[in-house]
This record gives sequence, C-alpha cells and structure tokens, in this order.
Amino acid sequence: MAIIAIGTTARAETTPRPIVGFRVEGRSKVTDRTVRYLSHVELGDRITAADIPKLAQALTSSELFESVSIRLEEVPDGVIVVATLDDKHSWIIAPALYVLPGNQALGIGYAENDLGGNNQKMLLYGQLGNRKSLFFGTFLDPSVRGTKWRTRFDLYLYRRLDDEYANPTSDPSNKTILRTTSSTYLGGGWLLGYAPEWWLVTDLRLRGGYIYLRDAYVGDGTSRMALPLPGTSGRDISAQLIVTADARGHRRGVSWGPYAQLMIDQSIPGLDEFGYSVGLLRAYYSWRLLHEHELELRSIINVGYHLPFHEELTLGGEPDLRGYDLDQFRGDVRTLFRAEYSVPLGTIKWFVLRGIGFWDTGYAGNHFLGHGPDRNYLPTQHDGVGWWRNDVGVGLRVYVSSVVLPLLGLDFGYGIEGHSPEVYFEVGLTDF
Repeated sequence: MAIIAIGTTARAETTPRPIVGFRVEGRSKVTDRTVRYLSHVELGDRITAADIPKLAQALTSSELFESVSIRLEEVPDGVIVVATLDDKHSWIIAPALYVLPGNQALGIGYAENDLGGNNQKMLLYGQLGNRKSLFFGTFLDPSVRGTKWRTRFDLYLYRRLDDEYANPTSDPSNKTILRTTSSTYLGGGWLLGYAPEWWLVTDLRLRGGYIYLRDAYVGDGTSRMALPLPGTSGRDISAQLIVTADARGHRRGVSWGPYAQLMIDQSIPGLDEFGYSVGLLRAYYSWRLLHEHELELRSIINVGYHLPFHEELTLGGEPDLRGYDLDQFRGDVRTLFRAEYSVPLGTIKWFVLRGIGFWDTGYAGNHFLGHGPDRNYLPTQHDGVGWWRNDVGVGLRVYVSSVVLPLLGLDFGYGIEGHSPEVYFEVGLTDF
C-alpha cells in the first residue's frame, strides 16, 4: 500500500522559495534527477510547504513506491526537496498463459519498470501459441539524462494465423471463417519525443519491417482448400507522429483524470511498398470514486486509407470488443466506446483483487478500400459494408501489491447481437 506523508520546514514558511536541489532518502534506488522528473517540478520553481501534498501525489502516481514522504529542507538560496521513498519491486520474470476464444498461448517475459533508478522501462517477451507466436522487446527512457527528451527502441517478430470471417449482416451469430492466412513479420522502430509539460509529449517514430504472407486456405487443418493470398508480401516502412496528453493520477490500480492521443501513420514513398495512411484519435477519462472505486470511459476513432491486409483495423476480443472472437471484424474504419467500473474486492497476503463490470460498443467497416494488386478482398468485404456490435460482462484483476504490474486478468463477456458468451483468461505479464 502506498503511504503518503508530508513534512514541514524548519520554520513556518508562507513566502515561496526556489527549489535548488533534490535528495532521495530511504530504501530506494531512484536517483535525485529522477525524483525531480517524477515530481513535475523543476529547479528554480518557487514552492511552499503547501505544495508538499502535490509533490507527494506526483511521486505516488508513478506507481514505483510503496510509501512516499516529502519534506522541504531550507538552505540559504532556497529549499531542497527531500523524498524519503520505499520502492516497490520493479522487475519480474514470469510465465504467461493466454486462453482466449480459439487462441491459446504460453510465454515467458522479463519486465523492468525502473531500470537503474531512472524510471526507464524494459520488456522482453516471447510466446508460442496455436494462433500466434512472437518475440517482442522494447526499451523506453522517458527522460533522457533528466531532460524533456525521451526515446524508445522496439523489436517485434511474429508468426500468426489471420482469420477472415464471413460476418453476414443478416446473421450476427454467424462465425464462419472464409479464409485463413499465415503471416510472418519482422520489424523494429525508433522513437524520439519531447515533453514541453509533464502531461504533454510529442513523439516521432520511424518503423520498418518486412511482411511475408503465405498458405491462404479455407477449411480445417485436415481438409482444406488453397485460396489466393489476401495481399502481397513486401516492405512496410512508415513514419508516425504521436501527440499524447496524459494528466492522470494512479494509485494501487486506480486511475483518475484525462488522457488523449492523436496518431498519424504514413507510409514513406520510395521505401514502403504498400502506400497507405492511418489516423487514430482516442480519449479516456477516469474518475476515482469512494476512495478505491474507478469509473473509466474510453472512446477511439481509427481511420485508414488503402490499407494492406496486415495493417487492416480489427475489432473483437479482449483488447476492444469482449464477447466476440479475436479480430472477428476488420476494415479501414473502426470506432470503440467502453464504460468500465472497477471495485476493490480485498487483499489476500501480497495480492490485491479488483472486480470490473463493463460495456463495450464498436464499429468496423470498409470505406476507403485499395484496388491495387496488393489486396485481394473476399466477396463479403465490399466497399460500404460494416458491423456495429455490443457486449457486456464482468471480470477480475489480480495485482501483486509489491510489484508494479498486474499479473492476472479474467473476463466473461457476452456479445449482445451475436448471443455469444466468451471467456478471456490471462496469467503473467498482462499489462505493461
């Protein structure tokens, strides 16, 4: 449990004084420079003792500490912010098990949430599954050498089976699969960002990879008929502009405040072989109620232009539309709205349990189709077709109180139009 304590200065102080330094005390590996970054203040900012609760809450929201205590130490030129901290366990090596409708996987991962005491993030994860096997590695430095610049490096390799459903508009319960294709992808990316404010960051990300499609068929594994591939193989190289505003607070799995993000992804002419564009706008707002309850609303709008098969926008499954099969709906336009209410269920030794209730509603459809040789559509994937679906359900989340990351997720979703109950079970690195 995170405990916030505030300190007092050596003498009563009502006149703001400049911050001239930071110091970390207690059982913490976090550096003085990182405390400055996490506190959302800078050297030279003028503060009083009345600002101590705000500093303590900013540090607590990082989810790195079991307890936080702040005091101001007076020196001739101003004050030193002294943070007495007790770290959470920041790293974990854990197996992962995913049991999703038609999709099971077993993996193992290493996650570090505070590398070197600099709030740097690292994740290495690999899995083998009946539908998707992958390796993913990423490193994020949110404040390069204590500056407002940040950087991230990614490496991503997967091999998966992509299903294309019939989804007849006259029969929402139909789950016929018309084509299954094997896709292999190897790629990576580099991001450089700048944060003019602690809650606002602008990123430019360059990403590139190669997609290889093969073995398109209809039917089961023992009796199947070969089909034309849904698209072509080739280089996928693009530039992304991402603007994120995140002023949320966090504590023990509860968030509150606003979040918004705009992303534009444009393939690079001359380097990329597909020629497409994607835009994304999403906005979340969370309320902290009754101390430990949370109500969160999410909305997402996603639009693509001349998307190749492997970049098509999908809807269905645990990430967005619980109650339907994973990626059951696909197209170049996608919208999603989610309402989720989370309540504390109690603590069992080191484990914190939370229950959730949710409603998801989403749309996926085709409106800006490409007509070149790099895309072979099925008859049901014509221009203008779309699907709007809803689901309701309940779930369980289990956190380890001394570890930053949640380790178990269990959702029961019911697709309203499809009359389809689904169960989603994840053990391991369920969120990073």
